[in-house]
Amino acid sequence: MSTNAIAVKTALKDMLAGMSAVVGENVQVTYGFPTRSPERRWAVVGEISWQSAEWATNRSRTEDFAVAVVFSVQMPGGTSEECELYAVGLAAEFEDLLRADPSIGGRCVTSGFAPRSLKSWPIDGAYECQFETEVRTKCRP
Repeated sequence: MSTNAIAVKTALKDMLAGMSAVVGENVQVTYGFPTRSPERRWAVVGEISWQSAEWATNRSRTEDFAVAVVFSVQMPGGTSEECELYAVGLAAEFEDLLRADPSIGGRCVTSGFAPRSLKSWPIDGAYECQFETEVRTKCRP
């Protein structure tokens, strides 16, 4: 199956890796979930889910798909609210970059940012939270 999804997912990872908050705060960015010793702060481009994929010509297809983007934060000595605010702040910078280039470098007709869930929990004198979002795309030949 031909798809633009891998190129879009890779571009989203690169977009995350270039964010000032990521570079300045040493936030780990991964393509797929980190497998070994994830950092206290990480962002991941994860699952791709298609809403539709139909042939537009005999050589290409029109695709509507979403790419999961998760921001995870651990804050020693912090509160649940501080942890969640930090994760949402990372996502806000990412959303601004996406808004500035909704075609994701010409790979899509358009894209949009959609929050999915925000949760936090205590862990050994600290808090951890995850802000799950997705980037919804429309790609055409």
